[in-house]
Amino acid sequence: MKLIKTKTYEEMSQQALEVVKQVIESNENPVINTTTGASFDGMFAGLVKGINVGEIPIEKVFLMNLDEYVAKRDASFTVYTYMHQKFYDLITKMPKRVELLDGSLDDFTDEIARYKQILKENQRDLQILGLGVNGHLGANEPGTPFDARLFLADSDESTIKSTIMYNNLKEDEAPSQMLTLGLADMMDAKQILVTASGERKAEAVKGLLEGPIDERCPAPILRNHPNVVFIIDEAAGSLLTKH
Repeated sequence: MKLIKTKTYEEMSQQALEVVKQVIESNENPVINTTTGASFDGMFAGLVKGINVGEIPIEKVFLMNLDEYVAKRDASFTVYTYMHQKFYDLITKMPKRVELLDGSLDDFTDEIARYKQILKENQRDLQILGLGVNGHLGANEPGTPFDARLFLADSDESTIKSTIMYNNLKEDEAPSQMLTLGLADMMDAKQILVTASGERKAEAVKGLLEGPIDERCPAPILRNHPNVVFIIDEAAGSLLTKH
């Protein structure tokens, strides 16, 4: 695992952007699976700028997402809404292919099967992940089996609170389930990029880097992957003792 420490969120976002750019530039037909949320707002803003000035050839990229809330697709907090408002609606050129999970369905059997087939047919060059305050990855909460594949997950209370805070929701508006890639799906990618910012993430960062690798906390499984870039700012790394 390559650990990159930065002073600020802005520096963290720039470092994350450089990783994404390198993957796009070094692969003929790059496949990138991304997450959303506060940890990557800055990175997406940088991508938009780079695409629109012609520095990033997004038109050769297959871009997909790792999860989606169970809710109406155009709800303010969904991954679908995030990706359009912060990326797709802002760029002058589009990726070669886009795939998003649909969390608005009455039954997810066919949707899970569809997305599993996409993952099977398209080896990911880069998997982008955020780190939850409780150590979750995607919607894989503590206790999720390490061999989990794409599934419908129940969100922990801390995750629901983070969703409420980031999206300015009322408690009765917050979603409690997500479709998500499983931990085994994430580990299949050739490279993984993870970021964490702020004191709220300090315990999770310490757990990822220094905690035991067991199913009580998902994040440390990343130490078993051969090619992970983990970027943190100063506040997120404030509890580390071994690094």
